[in-house]
Amino acid sequence: MFLLVLFSLVLAYFLWTLVRLAVNYVEARTIGLPILFCPVNPAGPLWMLTKDSLIPIFLRLPFGLGEWAGRAEVGWTFKERFAIHAKYGEAFIIVSPGENDVVLANPAATEEVMRRRNDFIKNPAMYGMLDIYGPNLDTVNGKDWDRHRKVTVPPFNEQNSALVWRETGEQIEEVLDIWAGKAQVTSTQPDVHAVALNVLCGAGFGMHSSFVDSKLPPDNNGSVKEHLGYRESLRTLLANIVQLVILGLLKRAGVPNWIWFGGMRKLSVAYDEFKSYMAEMLAREKTAFEQGDFSRHNLMSELVRALELSKQASDSEKGTVTTPAFATGLSDDEVYGNLFIYNLAGHDTTASTLHFAITLLASYPEWQAWVAEEIDQVRKAESTGLYYYEQTFPKLRRCLALMYETLRLYGPVVMMPRYTGDSAQRLRIDDREHVIPPKTTVTLNFAALHTHPDYWGPDPLSFRPSRWIPSGDEKGDDFLQPVSGSYVPWNMGPRVCPGKKFSQVEFTRVIFGLFANGSRVELVKQCGESDEEARTRALGVVNSAKLEVSLKMVNAETVALRWIKP
Repeated sequence: MFLLVLFSLVLAYFLWTLVRLAVNYVEARTIGLPILFCPVNPAGPLWMLTKDSLIPIFLRLPFGLGEWAGRAEVGWTFKERFAIHAKYGEAFIIVSPGENDVVLANPAATEEVMRRRNDFIKNPAMYGMLDIYGPNLDTVNGKDWDRHRKVTVPPFNEQNSALVWRETGEQIEEVLDIWAGKAQVTSTQPDVHAVALNVLCGAGFGMHSSFVDSKLPPDNNGSVKEHLGYRESLRTLLANIVQLVILGLLKRAGVPNWIWFGGMRKLSVAYDEFKSYMAEMLAREKTAFEQGDFSRHNLMSELVRALELSKQASDSEKGTVTTPAFATGLSDDEVYGNLFIYNLAGHDTTASTLHFAITLLASYPEWQAWVAEEIDQVRKAESTGLYYYEQTFPKLRRCLALMYETLRLYGPVVMMPRYTGDSAQRLRIDDREHVIPPKTTVTLNFAALHTHPDYWGPDPLSFRPSRWIPSGDEKGDDFLQPVSGSYVPWNMGPRVCPGKKFSQVEFTRVIFGLFANGSRVELVKQCGESDEEARTRALGVVNSAKLEVSLKMVNAETVALRWIKP
């Protein structure tokens, strides 16, 4: 009986898959783009649970029969880059039993999709999972997005950038002292994540943390402490984002705390404790604002300021002052949601970019020397030895070029999904207009756009930071201006990342501190390796990166670095 039921379920699933494929194929043909098949739903629970075991098997099938499996994994575009578009065109459709997916590597069409934010929306079913503490700028659409943007973008201002510069400078001096005191460093990845977390704690919430203290081992002997502390609770959340998404969904469904045990219990403690910290800090900043204290410029204080100004403007438009302070703009849960998404988006992305950049500079000493030359010149020009954000940051053009080139090839976001929602949308691709049906995903293929040979020259896969500074323009103000839509690491259009400048300042200050006064980094060679063999091995790890929360190197600890200070 059991076998009969099992057979019936398998047969039903198989028939359902065939029916969905047939229906989606008929719909895809109306769009008029090349069609690629995927016989599984890449987002389906069954595939997600088995893909790590099944993908290698399918890829070994003869005659390319399992080629589809390489595209049924999150982050597949990083491995393919532009190669798949060179074969099938700048736009094609992946038909699966799930939803049809139009994949784009056409700059003009990409720009149009990003500009039309109300036509090509964030899929609520997908992005709603990130409402961990509440709706936020990254997950909402339409008028809700307008409301969130009005009060969440102003905090990213020049005063906050100066704070990011100072916080990062203090962190990186401690880091370099520790790294230079070791024969080799295999902890680059967790160390730069610790730096990024500390910068967010300081510039985001006004909670300064020492890098040295943050590297001390935990004192709980593996047990779950009932009070983790502010920094540890945030670190725990960010380090377990997949489990956190599940926890958030279950908590919103009313699942009680007593049910959790082990790692999920610690995560639940961190979840509740971090929310209580945000509530305390929000109340403190509201009180400070009401008392006229505007001395702080962290994201929390600036957000409270923007909320109050928004309320005042709203009341002025109404001609009355009838609503209590902070009753308009965003609810407290929406404030918590945005503060957390600041941390989630800003921590992993910048840290991963720094990790790639440092490893690439160790692998390419010629580019390390190129960046260090500028750093030395800027430091010598400042006779006081004080490097203020306002004067120093604009001069570090090579450091910023390094960031741009690292993001081009190893950006933390390798694709960006949009969604047509309940309405069909027209989209022009080259000289033809296509009608994209309702409930269709439109994936903007960042990894392909950033390596498109028509826009990046004959060496689109080469790491060459100098491409961003036009020849003979070393002291000019303009960087290379890519064709609009061909370079989008921070998105573009209305939904461009508000933390773009935050990340640029943090990245530049880290590089400025690491390669000062003759400090250099090199690859630690394994027994019998030549310099070229060590470089090949390191770049093998770099190019085998996989998408987790962001793009990350796998087995990064196998690339050991040695820091040298004169």
